[in-house]
Amino acid sequence: MTKPPFQDADPTSEVLLRLGELSASVQHLLSDFGDEKIAARDNRTAMHRRLDEQARELSAVKTELTLSRQVVEGLARTQADIVLPAVGDWQDMRKTGLALVGLLALGGISLGATMAWFSDQASGLVRHWLRIG
Repeated sequence: MTKPPFQDADPTSEVLLRLGELSASVQHLLSDFGDEKIAARDNRTAMHRRLDEQARELSAVKTELTLSRQVVEGLARTQADIVLPAVGDWQDMRKTGLALVGLLALGGISLGATMAWFSDQASGLVRHWLRIG
């Protein structure tokens, strides 16, 4: 069996020795807590940095969305003000053109039929004058 250290020593020196060990333990704990506080502060700093970055990115996205919305509204206004009336005018011209083509076709058919009838009548009249047939 081993003899505990300082058994023959003075009780006050043993108390002082234990107080020294306790003081060293407390210093070690304070150092650990200090390190934890520094690590926690660094983590909070990193978290706030990331949150600030996310806020900046969200702001940029909102700005881009607003600008895109304005562009789309401008295009819609341009379409309503310029493109749709031009398309309507084009459709009106097309309808007018088709109506004219139809009228000319009908007139041509009518004129052709009339000319054919007149030619039959004229040939009969010429035969009658010439007493042919």
